[in-house]
Amino acid sequence: MSDSYKAVQDALAEGADPAMLCTTCPWDRYCISPPSMTRAEVDKLIKQASEQDEQHSAQARREGKQAPMPVGSLLAAVTFAGRDTMGELCPVFALRLRSSKGRGLVDGLKETMKGWDDQS
Repeated sequence: MSDSYKAVQDALAEGADPAMLCTTCPWDRYCISPPSMTRAEVDKLIKQASEQDEQHSAQARREGKQAPMPVGSLLAAVTFAGRDTMGELCPVFALRLRSSKGRGLVDGLKETMKGWDDQS
């Protein structure tokens, strides 16, 4: 969780007016931070961990030992899975999405996305 997220979340918990928080936005006017990684980056890290696990298993087999559990692969998957789709919402934006007018906001975003032209 970013420092700006925590600051806004704490201010909301203390009763700050969401409109005031937007006026003094610590998010630099971006209500959504995009995912921190691409799918290719996630896949690459999981593959690297899997290769290291395989090397450890091969070494253990050469030494006549039981292959260890693939801890690196498991930790990489748990740590990085979803980072290619996980964005961070400003707490004020999230609060507004949950409000009675939030559906209208979501519908407007959906219409914008449906009409998006990547060519221009």
